[in-house]
Formats: sequence, structure tokens, C-alpha cells
Amino acid sequence: MRTVSLGVLLTFLLAGLALASGGSAKMSPQEALKEVIQHNDRFVREHKAEDFSAYQTAQHPILTLVTCSDARVQTEALLPEAIDRVFAIRNIGNQVGNSQGSVDYGILHLHTPILLILGHTHCGAVKAAMGDYSGETPGIIAELDHLHLPLSRGPKEGDFEKRWLQNVEENVHYQVKQALRAYKEKVAHGELVIVGAVYDFINAYGKGFGRVVIIDVNGEKDSAKIRAHQVMSLLSENLKAVCTK
Repeated sequence: MRTVSLGVLLTFLLAGLALASGGSAKMSPQEALKEVIQHNDRFVREHKAEDFSAYQTAQHPILTLVTCSDARVQTEALLPEAIDRVFAIRNIGNQVGNSQGSVDYGILHLHTPILLILGHTHCGAVKAAMGDYSGETPGIIAELDHLHLPLSRGPKEGDFEKRWLQNVEENVHYQVKQALRAYKEKVAHGELVIVGAVYDFINAYGKGFGRVVIIDVNGEKDSAKIRAHQVMSLLSENLKAVCTK
């Protein structure tokens, strides 16, 4: 049986207390910077010079990721080590158009075979776009306007949690459509697959907390057809079942 050290236990307890008390809202700028620099110092000491040699002159990502800026959505949910593996683009509501130049670079210059558009459960940007956000700053309003457009046709009544998740999904589908227009030739030639998914940290789909649930592949939304898509061919039947709706 694995033994949990006192240090690890204290870390979890402190993290829980931080969440209960508002987390970073209670942390001073000095404390926040100290945490970052101390972690970076450990990172430097735990790595050798040769660990960096493979990517000192070029990057080699396997994935262009468009995801939300939300702090609860991080690359360690996708890969244990994202350095030189994930070309990550983040903005309010995981929007392609808001970061088109960055997405272009990942697809057209770095030639990643996958463009993953990753929404997430309980997305605050989607929630805001479903209501009145006129009191926000001009910058936030400008970004939310692009989210409001695809969500404005969604249901206005019924269970809010259900509508919220539906709109998270609708936004992912909309972003996939935008990407298909931009990169249709690469998709047609089999050089790129555009995957739309939802990172589920509340277990809304019943697939497990923290699951990435694929809901769209190149515009295909049917779960059975997604599971049969060539891009899924190396996955076991069990993994196909748990990573789709």
C-alpha cells in the first residue's frame, strides 16, 4: 500500500482550505510569485541540460489545442508532460476566431495532425453569454459577443444545468464548424482531424471526473459514427465507449 508523506498530506489540506476560503483571492502578489518561482526552481533542479536539447531550436507538438482560459482546465488532464507536445491556445470560451492567427500557426506551420477544441463543464464564459453581460469590460464584451451568436438560438427555458451543458456542447460544435471552413483542404486530404470535446470535471456525463468526452469529429456528432471513425481506430472498445457520449 502506498504511504502518503506528511508533506503531501499537508499540501492537500492546505489546498482544500484555500478552495474553501476563496483560493487565490486570499493570496498576496508576493505569495503568488513566491509559489511560482519556488516551483520553477524545483523544475530546474529536477531536470538535466539534455532534457531540453530536443526542443531548443524547434518545437514538435502533436496537438493544437484550443481551450478555455479557465484555471480548472489544464494540459495535465491530456498528457503527463505537455512540453513540446501541445501547442496550446487559450481564450474566453475556447474560440477559434478570437485566436485565428495562433490556430493557423499550429495547423499550417507546425502541421499538428489533431486540432482539439476543448470546452468544459460549468464554463463561466458560456454561462455569461447565455445572459446579460453588458456590465462587463469592453474587452470581455467583445469576446463574449462571438459566443452569444451561436448560443442565442439555444433553449431559453427549462433546467439551467441542462441548458448550460447543451450550450457548452453547441459552442464546441460551432468552433469545429469554424475550423472546418478554415482548414477544409487539410481535412479533406487526411492531414488533419478536428476533434471537438468537453472536459468534464463535474461528471455530468457519468464517465468519470476529469474525463475528456469527444462529441464531434470533423463535424460528425453521432457517437456511434465517431467511435467508428478512423481516428479512433487505435483505441480499445472500452476507451471508445468511455470517451464518447
